[in-house]
Amino acid sequence: RLCSWVQRLFGAFSMSMHNKTQRGIQSKLAVMRHFVDQGYYVYNETNNTGPVDVIAINPETLEVRLIEVKTMCFRSATANWKPGSMIYRKLKPIQKELNVSIVYHNVETGEIKDAAA
Repeated sequence: RLCSWVQRLFGAFSMSMHNKTQRGIQSKLAVMRHFVDQGYYVYNETNNTGPVDVIAINPETLEVRLIEVKTMCFRSATANWKPGSMIYRKLKPIQKELNVSIVYHNVETGEIKDAAA
């Protein structure tokens, strides 16, 4: 009985998870993988309450990257202003103070765009 209760609980949780949340998780994991593949040590912010999503450290140069991950979004093809163009996000004041950079991920294509590059 306990096993079926747990299955129902987790099934309800996954069904209730919003598509936006799923896309955000996909983007965060893809960006983390991107930096791991480039040789960085990568640390995940697990509480999702801080000003940084990911910390990436290059062991060769000792560069420390504070990263905010955003899923790429595009304006509709019929938008009045720049139809079909990517929507860029702004950093919060604390993120600007910390020199956080935004890294975008396109869930459909897998493309990663580093705003700092």
